[in-house]
Amino acid sequence: MSGSEPNKYQRQFIDVMNASIQLMRRDENEEALHLLDEAIATATAQKENVWVLTLCHHAAVISNFQGNLPRVTQYYKRSLATNPDNPRALAGLADAAKQRGELELARQYAGRCYKVLTEGNDLLKKERLEMLLAEWPYVAQY
Repeated sequence: MSGSEPNKYQRQFIDVMNASIQLMRRDENEEALHLLDEAIATATAQKENVWVLTLCHHAAVISNFQGNLPRVTQYYKRSLATNPDNPRALAGLADAAKQRGELELARQYAGRCYKVLTEGNDLLKKERLEMLLAEWPYVAQY
């Protein structure tokens, strides 16, 4: 097997992502989330951290689409358990807290996200920082 071919688990995760998208198209979001929860558990057990992040973020998007903010928060927090400095998860938590009306908590997450983006080496730093500042223009002051 060459380095570019997916391993057994990676192939499984790709299949789960595709299946969850098909379920979403049929408005079967709970089934999609159930598949993703199982895949997240497998990815966690196999220490496939990139997939834990990818699957958690996909599940958070589905949950947000459903308007289920507690679940959005759950998935982004699970992502942070794998990578505490993940700017996508921090921004997602800031957005969810803001939607719940928890503005101080939202500012804290946005501030952490800003710090990660300005001090870290995120490959998409510029784009992520622009998106964050569009939503949180005064975040540097937090």
